[in-house]
Formats: sequence, structure tokens, C-alpha cells
Amino acid sequence: EGLSGFSALIEYGWVDGEKPSAFLRVDNGRAVAASHGVAPSKPDFVMKATPEIWSAICDGSLSGRAALLTRKLKFQGSMITAMKYMGAFEKSIQLLGKV
Repeated sequence: EGLSGFSALIEYGWVDGEKPSAFLRVDNGRAVAASHGVAPSKPDFVMKATPEIWSAICDGSLSGRAALLTRKLKFQGSMITAMKYMGAFEKSIQLLGKV
């Protein structure tokens, strides 16, 4: 699944808010910038979870889709767009876990 035509700022954060969030800027389907700490602008999508849930998503033992549907992954933004690009969202989370 590609991201052609998709542009957004995505925040990956922690439910407790104790650690800084990571941000990924996607422009027309390409990751163009990553940062952490303070959001460079208002995120289009926000995903937050506990460290245990992020770990399970990153290692593949829990899918992003399952985490969303069971509300283990807190989500803000257009759910329709997220579902359309779910494969890419899951891949971005797995890649983030390898950083």
C-alpha cells in the first residue's frame, strides 16, 4: 500500500506524556522530516500508547489495527484516512521502533 497523495504531520507519543513525542512529516507519500520534543506545527494525526503497547506494535506481536480497535492505541485524526492508509501507518510504527 502506497502513500501517494498523502501528506500529514504524525505524532507518536506516550499516554502518560512523561516522555517527548516523535513526529514524522509526510509529503505526498514521502517521509521528509522527523523530529522529537515540541511539535513543529499542529499534528494531523496523534497516536499515543503505553511503552508496553508501543513495544508490542513495534515488534509485530500486536498490529496497529488491533491496537486501534481495542483502544490500546489512542488516536486523534481522521479515522477514515487512517484506515485507508493503515498498512503504511503500521509500517511507519514498525520503522519508528527500529530507530
